[in-house]
Amino acid sequence: MSRTSDTFDSLQTRVSKGAKASADVFISIHANANDHSGANGTETYYDATYAAVNSLKLAQKVQPRMVSALGTRDRGVKTAGFYVIKYSKMPSILLETGFVTSPIDANILKSTTVKDRLASGITTGVSNYFESK
Repeated sequence: MSRTSDTFDSLQTRVSKGAKASADVFISIHANANDHSGANGTETYYDATYAAVNSLKLAQKVQPRMVSALGTRDRGVKTAGFYVIKYSKMPSILLETGFVTSPIDANILKSTTVKDRLASGITTGVSNYFESK
């Protein structure tokens, strides 16, 4: 965990923290937003700049576990050049758990029970990634 309170670290600082910690993987967890309230679902991003094969494997292990834990629409695994996954040299993914602008997803994400299931789902996906190596 990079934060224990509601503080803001720059994107570069987040990447640096992962590198300095000699982390085996880098996972950035978010809630998405969209101008259209109908947009909903869960998606996982990886970047092909560094550790592309392992980043994809990690994404493929975590994405279905998140969807199962949340009961949201599966928006899949996608590539993107988001700073934190582009410049992290270890396998890295960026998780979009759901849309805070969707009444459906927002209601799901408010539940403490669901957030606990989400954490367990992410953990299981990461464990499955390491077991498959």
